[in-house]
Amino acid sequence: MSGLVTLLGAGPGDEELVTVKGLRRLKEADVVVYDRLVNQALLQHVKPTSEKIDVGKAPNMPCVKQRDIEAILIEKAKEGKHVVRLKSGDPYVFGRGGEEGIALKEAGIPFEVVPGVTSAIAGLTYAGIPITYRDIATSFHIITGHLQDENEALNWDAISQLKGTLVFLMGMKNLNNIVTELVTRGFDKETPVGIVEWGTHPQQRSIKGTLETIVSLVSEHQFKAPSVIVIGQVVAFKDDLNFHEALALFGKRVLIQQSETGKLPKLLKDAGASVYTFPARNTFLKQHFTLPDLDKVNGLFVTDAHSWKYFLTELVSQGKDIRSLQDKHIYTLGHHTLKAVKETGVLVDLSVNQFDDAMLVDALNNKQEQFIALVDKEKHEAMTEVFKDIIALETHDVTFDHAVLSDNWQDLDVICLPNSVAAQTLVAVSEQVDVSLKEKPVIVMGEMTRKVVEKAGFTTIVETDEPTILSIVKTCERILN
Repeated sequence: MSGLVTLLGAGPGDEELVTVKGLRRLKEADVVVYDRLVNQALLQHVKPTSEKIDVGKAPNMPCVKQRDIEAILIEKAKEGKHVVRLKSGDPYVFGRGGEEGIALKEAGIPFEVVPGVTSAIAGLTYAGIPITYRDIATSFHIITGHLQDENEALNWDAISQLKGTLVFLMGMKNLNNIVTELVTRGFDKETPVGIVEWGTHPQQRSIKGTLETIVSLVSEHQFKAPSVIVIGQVVAFKDDLNFHEALALFGKRVLIQQSETGKLPKLLKDAGASVYTFPARNTFLKQHFTLPDLDKVNGLFVTDAHSWKYFLTELVSQGKDIRSLQDKHIYTLGHHTLKAVKETGVLVDLSVNQFDDAMLVDALNNKQEQFIALVDKEKHEAMTEVFKDIIALETHDVTFDHAVLSDNWQDLDVICLPNSVAAQTLVAVSEQVDVSLKEKPVIVMGEMTRKVVEKAGFTTIVETDEPTILSIVKTCERILN
């Protein structure tokens, strides 16, 4: 039985511009065949068991031939698999989606097309250029700047008669020829021209000029493919409508821990930042971990959400539950830990953001009461510097994924660490990669987090004014602008 092939438009670059249906199909796929320009972040939505096939398509570089790509789609579909052909932009806008659809039709393979947002529109939008504007540009024309047969010429006589906005895709190599052909046929040399490189991608750049100046500007600023060329009066709106490049963190590269799936990456992206991640850490129940007699304990100090999870696991294994804690004081470290404890129905008497909080120190150093601290190895070592009589119980061990070094890490602007767990992971990662992360500015939240990176030798450390995720973003904006 044949499977299904989905010709899926990934959009222009920003992974959040993929359609709802497109994202659903990506999550369902058994095989994903993708191009170079597709944002790699989209592949994180693919099932771990699914096959991912990179077919390249970089300009002037060896790549999988189109007929071979079509053969892959047919072969995998005949195995009964759901194959997603993930293409940048829209499959039918110079994406050769029509050719692939015909090949599938002739092979008797069921297929569907999920349209995508084209860079011809979105790339311009992210640079402040509306493709149409009432009474100024009432039509637009998307033209290929690269023909398969290099000896074949576009119909410049017809193109020069078009009204409205002209958009050229894949045309950077032929920019000089495009300008010359239009000026020769009567276009005013002062006609506005815009270039948007890597539109909607983190590394987006844009520039505006005229037919007379654009070639020299592109050469001066070294604009290259992939770029969209836009010609027309709408380019004049670029400065007024350029909302994206005006964001506080536009063009800034920020590194966070991969497991930060909450507010932090969203707020950073909304501020215009390019967000990169380092590997998360893995935790597992510590061997030979056993609970002491809780009847002899006055309270618990929970230092992270993992410690609390493994404590409850061991408690249940002994035939007990949270009722064993009804007369105990419960203290927590950090907002994530506080949330984890409260979600299990346990009230917290005191929550702090750092070990040396005065109220916490007074409570835990009380000679009349016995407390147990639930910790991992790193926090165990840190606690001995502050508390002398507390019993530190290591609930779990920690391992770290080996970092896959991104080419972009060399150009990072800042690293953000909202808690000591992320800091410990970063320290481990920094010892595995060639890039000197310790020379990068680090924004930390809380004294404990600062101490971890300080001890590891990081040289530029900035602590947030408040222990909130929003404060991390505001600190980024302050030190990077």
